[in-house]
Amino acid sequence: TLFRSVIVCIALIGAVLLQSGKGGGMGSTFGGSDGAFFGKGNDLDTLMAKATIYLGVAFAVITLALAKINA
Repeated sequence: TLFRSVIVCIALIGAVLLQSGKGGGMGSTFGGSDGAFFGKGNDLDTLMAKATIYLGVAFAVITLALAKINA
Protein backbone atom coordinates (compact mmCIF):
# COMPACT_ATOMS: atom_id res chain seq x y z
CA THR A 1 0.00 0.00 0.00
CA LEU A 2 2.99 2.30 0.38
CA PHE A 3 3.64 2.09 -3.36
CA ARG A 4 0.00 2.98 -4.07
CA SER A 5 0.28 5.94 -1.74
CA VAL A 6 3.33 7.25 -3.61
CA ILE A 7 1.62 6.84 -6.99
CA VAL A 8 -1.56 8.59 -5.78
CA CYS A 9 0.53 11.37 -4.24
CA ILE A 10 2.41 12.01 -7.49
CA ALA A 11 -0.83 11.95 -9.48
CA LEU A 12 -2.42 14.37 -7.00
CA ILE A 13 0.49 16.79 -7.33
CA GLY A 14 0.21 16.60 -11.11
CA ALA A 15 -3.54 17.21 -11.05
CA VAL A 16 -3.13 20.26 -8.84
CA LEU A 17 -0.35 21.72 -10.99
CA LEU A 18 -2.33 21.25 -14.21
CA GLN A 19 -5.28 23.27 -12.94
CA SER A 20 -5.54 26.79 -14.22
CA GLY A 21 -5.97 29.17 -11.34
CA LYS A 22 -6.02 32.94 -11.28
CA GLY A 23 -2.53 33.13 -12.75
CA GLY A 24 -3.08 30.51 -15.43
CA GLY A 25 -1.30 27.68 -13.61
CA MET A 26 1.14 25.20 -15.01
CA GLY A 27 -1.48 23.98 -17.49
CA SER A 28 -1.17 27.13 -19.55
CA THR A 29 2.61 26.95 -19.37
CA PHE A 30 2.76 23.57 -21.10
CA GLY A 31 -0.30 23.65 -23.30
CA GLY A 32 -0.98 27.26 -24.07
CA SER A 33 -4.58 28.30 -23.73
CA ASP A 34 -7.08 25.56 -22.99
CA GLY A 35 -9.59 27.38 -25.13
CA ALA A 36 -7.57 26.71 -28.27
CA PHE A 37 -8.10 22.97 -27.92
CA PHE A 38 -11.28 22.55 -25.89
CA GLY A 39 -13.47 25.42 -27.04
CA LYS A 40 -14.68 27.03 -23.82
CA GLY A 41 -11.68 25.98 -21.78
CA ASN A 42 -13.82 24.73 -18.91
CA ASP A 43 -13.71 21.04 -19.80
CA LEU A 44 -10.11 20.50 -18.72
CA ASP A 45 -10.59 22.59 -15.59
CA THR A 46 -13.65 20.54 -14.61
CA LEU A 47 -11.81 17.27 -15.25
CA MET A 48 -8.79 18.38 -13.21
CA ALA A 49 -11.01 19.57 -10.36
CA LYS A 50 -12.78 16.20 -10.21
CA ALA A 51 -9.48 14.34 -10.48
CA THR A 52 -8.08 16.41 -7.60
CA ILE A 53 -11.06 15.55 -5.40
CA TYR A 54 -10.92 11.83 -6.16
CA LEU A 55 -7.14 11.63 -5.77
CA GLY A 56 -7.28 13.62 -2.52
CA VAL A 57 -9.88 11.25 -1.06
CA ALA A 58 -7.88 8.23 -2.23
CA PHE A 59 -4.71 9.65 -0.68
CA ALA A 60 -6.48 10.30 2.62
CA VAL A 61 -7.94 6.79 2.74
CA ILE A 62 -4.60 5.16 1.91
CA THR A 63 -2.80 7.32 4.47
CA LEU A 64 -5.30 6.43 7.20
CA ALA A 65 -5.03 2.74 6.28
CA LEU A 66 -1.24 2.90 6.53
CA ALA A 67 -1.47 4.65 9.90
CA LYS A 68 -3.88 2.00 11.17
CA ILE A 69 -1.63 -0.84 9.95
CA ASN A 70 1.51 0.64 11.52
CA ALA A 71 -0.15 1.54 14.85
